[in-house]
Formats: sequence, C-alpha cells, structure tokens
Amino acid sequence: MDRRLPVCVLSLVVSSCVIGKDAAITPASGTASDRQNQRGPHFASERRWGARTDIRWEPVVAADRNSKWIYQMTTAQRPNYLLFRASSDSGRTWSAPRHICRHGTPGIPFQFDPQLTVASTGVVDAICLNGFSPGVVFTQSLDHGQTWSATVRLDGSLRYSDKPTLAVSPSGTDVYVAFNVRYALYVAASHDGGTTWSPPIRATSAHLWYYSYGGTVARDGSVWFAVDGEDGRDQTGNGYVGLVTSSDGGTTWRAISFAVSHEGAPCYGHNCYPDFYTAQDAVAVNREGAFVFVYAKNSRKQGPNALYVTRSNDGVRWSVPSVVNTLGNSTSPAIVAGEDAGDFRLVWQDNRNGSKAWNTWFARTTDGGLSWSDPVRLSDRGSGAPYKRSAGYDFPFGDYLGLSVDSQGADFVIWGEGEHVYYPGGTWWTHD
Repeated sequence: MDRRLPVCVLSLVVSSCVIGKDAAITPASGTASDRQNQRGPHFASERRWGARTDIRWEPVVAADRNSKWIYQMTTAQRPNYLLFRASSDSGRTWSAPRHICRHGTPGIPFQFDPQLTVASTGVVDAICLNGFSPGVVFTQSLDHGQTWSATVRLDGSLRYSDKPTLAVSPSGTDVYVAFNVRYALYVAASHDGGTTWSPPIRATSAHLWYYSYGGTVARDGSVWFAVDGEDGRDQTGNGYVGLVTSSDGGTTWRAISFAVSHEGAPCYGHNCYPDFYTAQDAVAVNREGAFVFVYAKNSRKQGPNALYVTRSNDGVRWSVPSVVNTLGNSTSPAIVAGEDAGDFRLVWQDNRNGSKAWNTWFARTTDGGLSWSDPVRLSDRGSGAPYKRSAGYDFPFGDYLGLSVDSQGADFVIWGEGEHVYYPGGTWWTHD
C-alpha cells in the first residue's frame, strides 16, 4: 500500500556489493524505435479484470510451473478488499473472483498489498495487509484457492506493519515475509510450510524507511529481498537501493548496498505521495544460482528514473550496473527467472511517450543479463477506459505490478492503469 511516513532500514550487518570489472553488462538499446511502440506478436492484447467501472489496483500474479494453474489477486476499492481468482487452463477461463484474506475485525479500515506464490507442490501462499494493525497476515490454500486457512498475524507484538513481500522456497517449506515497521525492515519466517512462524526479526539497522519490492529464495536456501530505503522526512529524500539477505534461515541478516537515488520525480496525480516514483527494485535467481538485480534510479533530485541491472553468479561478486532503459521515467520493475540458464524476464512501466502516456513494457535476456531484447509494449489498447489513449494510459495505477512464468515458459503480466493514485483506474493483464 505504501502509506508513506518517513523511510525504512538497513541490515544487522551492512556490506557493500563487490563489483567485478570482468563482468560488465552489455547495455541494451536506449533509443526509441517503431518496434518499441508496438505490441509484440507473441503477446495477447491486454485485458481488463472486471467491468469498465471497477476500481482495482496493486495486482499480482502467480503461475504454477508444474501445471496450467494461474492465480491472480488485486485490491478492489470503495470498499477496499482483496479479490482472488484462479484459472486451470493457462488463463483461458477464470473462476469467479473471491474475497480472501478477510480481516474479520471491526475497525480495520482497509485491505491492501496482496502477494501470491505457488510452491512445486501446488500449494498457494498469500499475504496481505489488514490495516496497519494487525497489519501483515498470511493464509494458504491446498485446493487451488477454493478454501483458505485461517489468517495468521505475522507482526507479533509490533503495533505497525506495512508493505509485505513474500518469498518462498521452491519446495514451499521455507516461507519468508518482509515488511516495513517504520524505520526498520522486519522479516517473519516459517520452516514448515507456513504452519508455524518465528517472531519477526529486525533485518536492518540503518535509520531509513525501507520498503521491499521483491524477494526470492535461492536453491542453496539463502533468501533475498530487494529494498529501497528513504532517508528524508515527509516522504522525500534519497533512496538507498540494495538487497537484504540471510543464509541461515532468517536468524541473521545483512544488507548489500548498490546505489543511491535522489528524490523521485514529482507526482501530480490527485492524492499522490511525494515518493511515488522512488527507486523501486526487484531480484531473481535461477536454478544455477545466478542472480539478476534490477532497480530504478535517477541522477538528480526529482529527475526521471532510468532502469539498471546488475548480475552475479554467486551473490558475492556483482557486475558493473548497466542501463536497460533511459526513456521516460521508469517505475515498478519486476523480474523472474525462466527455466533455461541465462533466461530472465523483466517488466516495468515508463512514460517515454509523454507525461500522461504511460505504458507497460517487457524485455528478456537469454545470457544472464549481458544483453536484453528490445522492449515490447504490452499495454496495446488505446481505448476501453477513460484514462486510455493511443499513446498510453494516464498514470501507473497502484504501487507495483506482477510477473510470473508458467510450466510452458509463458509470461503472465498484470499491472494497473488509471488517472490518479486511488481512482479511477483498473487492473489489466496479458500473457504470451
């Protein structure tokens, strides 16, 4: 939800990344082309979840890599509650949306920030924010979302929690949830598939207001969260981009610092907060243990964000960062690993076509991040909602988007388009 107060944290042990000069990334093309402004032939035309008047944002998607099951969640507004739906046929048909993650407690004003994962066993894990207190909760389904376990509060005795990120091991045994607790990042962990949970542990030590925007668990059991820590008050200031990681099951944590971004570009949407265009980031790791870390960063105060990537074969030595995109103002990156070595898929939003002409873009690498394909425009429809035009949509609706890869290697992407921060707007998605 990113109800920005100040900004979050760094780790119990703070370290800088090691840059390998022999691992520089070859930059992708940074110039506009006709192909960059057309929908790639392998992606279906974007579709809206719900009717034209439905206001839904903060969408996420999870694809089962061992079947045709696909799952989506989004946040409905007015009133604010979470919706879930499932497809057993790779997105051709969908179940009726269901309200899950129910708070059930009088006085809780909202539900936001859904997250979804699917383990190799087919178990679906979900987390969400039930107000700032009880805050972050966990629930699980063993039958493709037909029934769900009772929600479990993950913030323990803490009186505030926000913006959770879910990371689950491939087997589903190890489950980690990172969340903001004002000037700290905390992580709760389960090592029995979500049945029992450890008390949340403070994973950072710096006096920054951290948000996590992505997480992953490597085959060696290490867990990684991509974070941005803001150092200003009133939702302003620099953003400290990095990773927070643990190699001992979440007992101890360390932070790896990569870059410092300036205060983000001004946000003129109604009810927008000053750090809407902060330096968001994401991380993915493949079965061979190779990482790609992507982050948005500007070079001057209130300037537009470029999109950078850095890669590592071991999580210790990282390549020199390379630019993936310099066109417009980049935000909301998400990245996942494919099945083949070197295969990673990346999505983001930018306004290269004009200040109120945002689009959602996709790029892919097959060499571990050395080079990237030309970006493919996914938001291809110029009509269908009052905020849509041929050049793009008015505003990147919601605080993030979702990307997942299914059992056949197909990409499922989901994002928000709108006019202002809270309304009007809707959830849109596509797949290849």
